[in-house]
Amino acid sequence: APLVAAEETLGAIEIINRQADDGSDDVAGFTDDDRMLLTLIAGQASRAIQLARAKEEREKEGRLAALGQMLAGVLHDIRTPMTIISGYAQLMAQMDDPEERHRYTEEILAQFDVMSGMAKEVLAFARGDSTILPRRVYVERFLDQLAQQLEHSLEGCGVELEIEAGYRGVAYFDERKVLRLAQNLARNAADAMPEGGRFRIATRAAEGKLVLEFSDEGPGIPAALEGRLFNMFSSGRKEGSGLGLAIVKKIVEEHHGSIRYDTERGRGTTFIVELPLGRASTEPPSV
Repeated sequence: APLVAAEETLGAIEIINRQADDGSDDVAGFTDDDRMLLTLIAGQASRAIQLARAKEEREKEGRLAALGQMLAGVLHDIRTPMTIISGYAQLMAQMDDPEERHRYTEEILAQFDVMSGMAKEVLAFARGDSTILPRRVYVERFLDQLAQQLEHSLEGCGVELEIEAGYRGVAYFDERKVLRLAQNLARNAADAMPEGGRFRIATRAAEGKLVLEFSDEGPGIPAALEGRLFNMFSSGRKEGSGLGLAIVKKIVEEHHGSIRYDTERGRGTTFIVELPLGRASTEPPSV
């Protein structure tokens, strides 16, 4: 009996030497009922194979689509380290002090590490590995590193960076991923304030969570974007890619955290990110 689905032959089932009904070793012929049963079994097997193939194809297409979105996110975020590298390279060209040049070289190499990490993230995703590597992070040191990077990426934008470290203790998160999150929100804030303004980052601990607040003084989020702000390719700017906030949301979800925002027309927007403190929640918080 052939296994056929959508006019495609998938295979065949062959049964030979039907034993006699009396239990002897004699070979009996197949009846019409046998043939009907075999045809029914072949039809069911064909449908099962077809469904399995369709499921495998859907999973493959979904994985390729997700990989494409991840690559788009990397291409979007790689602009930040490239901007920082360009800034340091220009400073080095004007610098004669060997120690200063060495420091700038170290900063440039650090940004190459960031880009290498992005590439490894894509490869890990393609292999099906976890892309989140939480580790013990000293929040105060993390904020210093973040401030140093943002000062260079926001340079020339007329945006003043303000950091309010209400919590300076220990947390557990993927430091590289949360840096990307902050850089995306900073870039969005700078785009929202073309005439300049203040971008504020504040930290605090509440109910076993690390709370990060990112505030700008822009015009607020347009009503047309309400409800789809974190969707891929949703942007309030004609030249925007609509990837920044989608990437932010994905990073938060990977950490099993939450994100929300408060916005007011003409008064700015604040994004509130809550991440589990993890093992730090079992330790007395240090402020």
